[in-house]
Amino acid sequence: MKTLTGNEHFTYDGMPVGILLNDFWAWNSSDLLNNTLRGALAEFLVASAIGIDTTVARQDWTPYDLLSNSGRKIEVKCSAYLQSWNTERLSRIQFSIRPARSWDAENDFSENSQRWSDLYVFCLYASKDRNETPLQLEQWEFYVLPTSILNEHCKNQKSITLNSLLALSPVKATYETLSDAIEDLDLGVTPPSNICSDFYISFWVTV
Repeated sequence: MKTLTGNEHFTYDGMPVGILLNDFWAWNSSDLLNNTLRGALAEFLVASAIGIDTTVARQDWTPYDLLSNSGRKIEVKCSAYLQSWNTERLSRIQFSIRPARSWDAENDFSENSQRWSDLYVFCLYASKDRNETPLQLEQWEFYVLPTSILNEHCKNQKSITLNSLLALSPVKATYETLSDAIEDLDLGVTPPSNICSDFYISFWVTV
């Protein structure tokens, strides 16, 4: 469906009641550090960076999050040091990489769980300053990785820390360079033999 503008009126018996859809959006969606909302925001940022038509509303229950104009299937994951519910300390950075069953209205859930995308974009809101905001796009870091690498090195692992992700040699990008990073990514490349294990990475760094 096409996106709404926010200027649509709530009505009662066909008459406006003095509140707009924008009022609901502001009430519901102003806390950009909220985990659920930040995940949707990350998808929107990736979509806008690579030129996907964002006048078409976001869809849930799809096997992957975004489809690029060139046909690349993209899974978007998000993490941040700052949380709206935790003001005392910074959060440990980790991302979900859980294989999942796909779903569609005709066939219901698939029998097998897997990673359905061609590539992952790991979005890190890297700010550690609460005076800054996720609207400042220079505060975001993007790490692009072929799904094949996760399948080979992480198997059925459900999550990955930032250190373990970096050991897999993802392509780091800014908002400005993200489109090229995605389009230029070699989907078949594999890095040197690293184990997708935080224990291993910690040991490897210290020695």
